[in-house]
Amino acid sequence: MEIYDEWEDKLDKDEWYFSNSFESITKGMSSEEAYNYIPSVIDLLLELDDDFLIWETIYFLIELYSIADTTQIHPYLESNWSVLTQHLKNYQESNATPFKELKTQLRIKD
Repeated sequence: MEIYDEWEDKLDKDEWYFSNSFESITKGMSSEEAYNYIPSVIDLLLELDDDFLIWETIYFLIELYSIADTTQIHPYLESNWSVLTQHLKNYQESNATPFKELKTQLRIKD
């Protein structure tokens, strides 16, 4: 079985699979830890090629920014912003909703 199929099976068994998984990662995270976790999520977003997974991961990034309690753009996100923007243009759903919410949260103008 491919890794790709594993998340689908887990999601079939638990519709809250991603939410619960992300919550287990962020549980007890300090604002500094959340802020420092952002580059890992940016790297993951740049590797993903499935709109649904990108959608979920952007919402995880939004959650990290909420825990970090800042609208300061992480330097790693800032340096990869154009690459990320270009990558997300290939995924209509993710680009339309969660990415716009992220930009709103970070006060980034189009």
